[in-house]
Amino acid sequence: MIEVNNGLINLDKLEVTDIIDGNILQNFLDNFALGMNCAAVAVDRDGEEITSPSHYREFCSNYIHMSSIGDRRCATCHNEMGVKAMKTGKPYIGSCHANLLDFACPIVVRGRHLGTVLGGQILDSQPREEVIRKTARELNLNPDELWDKAHQIDVVPMKNIQAAAEVLNIVVNTLAENGYNRLEIEVLSKGLADNFVQISNTIETLTASAQELSASQNELSARITEVSNVTREVSDVLKAISKIISQTKLLGLNASIEAARLGNDGKTFAVVAKEIHNLSESSNETVIKIDVLNGLIREKIDYTIQDANVSLQSTERQSEAMVNLQKMVNNSVVIAKTLKELFI
Repeated sequence: MIEVNNGLINLDKLEVTDIIDGNILQNFLDNFALGMNCAAVAVDRDGEEITSPSHYREFCSNYIHMSSIGDRRCATCHNEMGVKAMKTGKPYIGSCHANLLDFACPIVVRGRHLGTVLGGQILDSQPREEVIRKTARELNLNPDELWDKAHQIDVVPMKNIQAAAEVLNIVVNTLAENGYNRLEIEVLSKGLADNFVQISNTIETLTASAQELSASQNELSARITEVSNVTREVSDVLKAISKIISQTKLLGLNASIEAARLGNDGKTFAVVAKEIHNLSESSNETVIKIDVLNGLIREKIDYTIQDANVSLQSTERQSEAMVNLQKMVNNSVVIAKTLKELFI
């Protein structure tokens, strides 16, 4: 069973059939057994068969495995031979519980034993009658029949058995390694695609925010410019008022001269002239203060406009960069999905 945790494949749950196609493995073992004139079968970690027996001898299929005791012993023997092979790191050749020669090739991925491919049901010397009959009695089988079937077991030189075991080990573990690499790439590609999709969604949100911010800053900049224009209009109004004040001051001066010329008859007129003069002086001082303040406001607004323009340019560049980044991420999503599909 394929179990993935944080993007990593759980090797403790992984099965041989998760990384090697069952039909391919079965076809290979059928042809291997026929070509090497031996039997073959693949088993899981517990010694249970995961392929159908290939080229099994009648001695085993019709007798040993027909005994419940013999069948259990075979499973135990398969598992033990796989463990021994795993410890040595190479194919293990030894006698099974029925005293035939078998060889075990462990299926190992990243140092984990997933199962074993077994070959054999052969001998490197003639069978021994007393041993075969003893096995028959232990399994509640007919000793004469089992001894008769033992004569059909092929006798193969040990060097040939070793060569067959080595070939089986190389091919099966190459299939397992390639299958695991394919699975790992598929898992990583899926994780990569999922991550890129999430990144793309996040960037899309950030891009939208950046574009909204850019629009807001454009609007703010326009408002600040309007305020700047208003201060210029105020300055123009102050200039007009200043002219009026100058004229009023001149009018007050003329009124004072005329009052002095009239003497006592011009006293009342002189008071009015003085008030007009005082009013013009006061108004002039106020206008000067307003003009100074207006100048300061305009100066601050100019600085604000400059800062806003710099910020706006930065935001626009950021928005553009976000758009380009999103395009690159979207391309990466397509690549990751394509890569994943190549291994499905």
